Amino acid sequence: MELQAMHPLLPASTAAEYGYRAAVGLERHDHDPGVDLAASIEGEVGGASLHWIRSPSGGVDQLDRNRITEDAAEAVALGLVHVARGWVVRRRLQRGESADWLMQDANARLVALEVSGIDEGSDSERLRAKLEQVRRATVANQRAACVVELSTPRAMVAKV
Repeated sequence: MELQAMHPLLPASTAAEYGYRAAVGLERHDHDPGVDLAASIEGEVGGASLHWIRSPSGGVDQLDRNRITEDAAEAVALGLVHVARGWVVRRRLQRGESADWLMQDANARLVALEVSGIDEGSDSERLRAKLEQVRRATVANQRAACVVELSTPRAMVAKV
């Protein structure tokens, strides 16, 4: 629920929607607010916890499962890279720009970030595929990908 404060250029309505969908996505795997997140960021393994306001019952039935997974992953990824690396959103990238977000790091360098969400499965294979995709991004000198798995939950971030 802190996404808008972390990323001031992210519209408040977008941040709220991502927060809601993250809650729905995590709760459909029977997670409660405060669940542990296993994180690997550029090879550094650590832990964090995810906090949210519970979603109203029935939300999962009203939304597309794939969209819930993707938006929940974006919420987790945006929160994680901000807390772990100080990255902030500059803008959403467009189809064809080979990544989801243009971020700015603490030294004002631009980072193209590709995010992928999975409910469960092999996140390392997915991460390799997303790194190949973001490698083509030309909007930034730095490129990174993040895969978020909701069932565990865990997140992996790697740079090209």
